[in-house]
Amino acid sequence: MKNKTKIVSIIAGCFAMIIGFSSCIKNRLPLETDFSHLQDHVGIIKGGLTNFGAANFSFFGADSVTLTLIVNLESANLPSSPLKVTIGVDAAKLDSYNSANGTSYTIAPSNSYIIGSTTLTIPAGQQFAETTVTFIAADLDPTISYMLPISIMDASGKQLTGNLNTIYYHIIGNPIAGIYTWNFTRWSDPDTTTHSPDGNSFTGGEAIFVPDDKTTVEVPSGYYIGPRYVISFDNIGGVLSNFNVILNPDDVATMANAGVIVTKGPIIMIADPIAKHYKFFYTTKTRAVIDEYYQ
Repeated sequence: MKNKTKIVSIIAGCFAMIIGFSSCIKNRLPLETDFSHLQDHVGIIKGGLTNFGAANFSFFGADSVTLTLIVNLESANLPSSPLKVTIGVDAAKLDSYNSANGTSYTIAPSNSYIIGSTTLTIPAGQQFAETTVTFIAADLDPTISYMLPISIMDASGKQLTGNLNTIYYHIIGNPIAGIYTWNFTRWSDPDTTTHSPDGNSFTGGEAIFVPDDKTTVEVPSGYYIGPRYVISFDNIGGVLSNFNVILNPDDVATMANAGVIVTKGPIIMIADPIAKHYKFFYTTKTRAVIDEYYQ
């Protein structure tokens, strides 16, 4: 009798645990999965000021660059019918950004970009729609910082995500950026006094000073893998000074892994922003190199 009572007690206890566990799940699951109380809203992927840096672009010597703009529907349920979203250039956001940050971005001229479509349609049963924005290098002055803020103007009555409603496409101008004529001289020995330049030298080439930021550019050398010079300077009220040059550390490491060791330099021979004339020299264990750039 005592054993039977014990078994009944155990079964009753287990049943109570099951009931209690079920009750916990019932109480907890809505907090984890029920989003029906949230209002649908639409935003731009990688939009907003928190993603400002990610909206920076550069041409890196290309004639154009094409970027993908994606709009996103945040909703508890996928739409049962297509959702039309209209986007457009929002110049007021540029003015606000400049005012808040003390910057001087210029609106990208209308001939410098092509928006694939200003009307996007999120299909039924989906969350996303996309278009392209293409920037044309020839129509942008590399010495000027440009911005093209694109905002969602209408989302067929859906609420807009305030902080993700605009994407701030921008390119940083640099006063020495641009296309330069390029002369490259190489010696098959680090001692330039005992040898003549070798057959890998050339004149009249073309190189591009690509901005990293407002006071730093990079440009390739003509030697081996084309290690990039990183040229930096001070800009005080438009007066450029204190020029410095190094070789891009990643490129130096790549060469070193192949046994090509930089032994001296780079050294600035000429850095004249008025004449737009730059000349740099360095050596490796087996070579001497001069790169000259001018406009």
